[in-house]
This record gives sequence, structure tokens and C-alpha cells, in this order.
Amino acid sequence: MTTAVRTQRGRLAIAVAAAAAVLALGPAGLRGGVASAGGTAQASRTATVTIVNFSFKPATVTIPRGSKVRFSNTSGTTHTATRKDFNTGRIKPGTSAAVTFNRKGTFPYHCSIHSFMKGKVVVD
Repeated sequence: MTTAVRTQRGRLAIAVAAAAAVLALGPAGLRGGVASAGGTAQASRTATVTIVNFSFKPATVTIPRGSKVRFSNTSGTTHTATRKDFNTGRIKPGTSAAVTFNRKGTFPYHCSIHSFMKGKVVVD
């Protein structure tokens, strides 16, 4: 067997091994939040609620006790995520704030600047 053929076979073996590794590890990236058609998301340790224009997406997020919710503002306007027992403060465009939920329950919240914006955190 010539050196060129051995080199080609070695490269093919490396390419096949790399492809197998990508296929094996690919599903691991799918274990984060899962959104359903009903606008509810579930996450293991940190869930993200994205502020899009004048709404919270998803409107309802479900997390296990002890998890965080990161409120990420992608709009061009400052917003908050507020209720009597938590307040993110003003979240400027392009920034985020996180709240940790240590007890079970349902926690409706709103934007204190735009009171028509509403969302809900459900802690299992």
C-alpha cells in the first residue's frame, strides 16, 4: 500500500470518528428549556424569559425550586419584571437580570413601567 493511500485512509477514519462524536454529543445541547405550543417553558436550573418589544416570551415559565429566571431585554425600551416579593429593577435594552426562586408556587409579575406587560413563573 502506498503512503498516499494510507494517509487518505487515516484522514477518512478521523473524519468518521469526528462525525460520530458530533452525532453522539449533539442531543446533549437539547436538554435546556423546552417550549410548548402553549407558551410554557421548562428548564432545569436557569430559564430565560426574553422581553420582546412589549411582551414577555414565554408568558409562562415553569422551573424547579431553587432555579433562576433570567429576564433578557431584546427590545429598544427599558422594562422591569416586578411583583411584591421580587423586582429586577430597570432592565435596559441589551441587558438582563436574574431572580432565584427558592419556594414553590405561582408568581405572576408585570413590568412596572408598562403595566399591561404580564408574565408568570411557576415553581414546582
